[in-house]
Amino acid sequence: MSTDTLSAKPKNREPYQQAYYPPVPTKFIRWVRTNVVWQFIRFWVINFKILRLLLKSHH
Repeated sequence: MSTDTLSAKPKNREPYQQAYYPPVPTKFIRWVRTNVVWQFIRFWVINFKILRLLLKSHH
């Protein structure tokens, strides 16, 4: 193995460079995160999955 593969130091980690900042969310991602209707639907879907899991475990 070469010394390049052994080093775990990430590249481009100097402060204030473009690669240092996280990516900006797209319009769709912002909509998904802020839309109350979508959050309500996801809430019930996740609750339904948890309920199924619990019902299976009690047999």
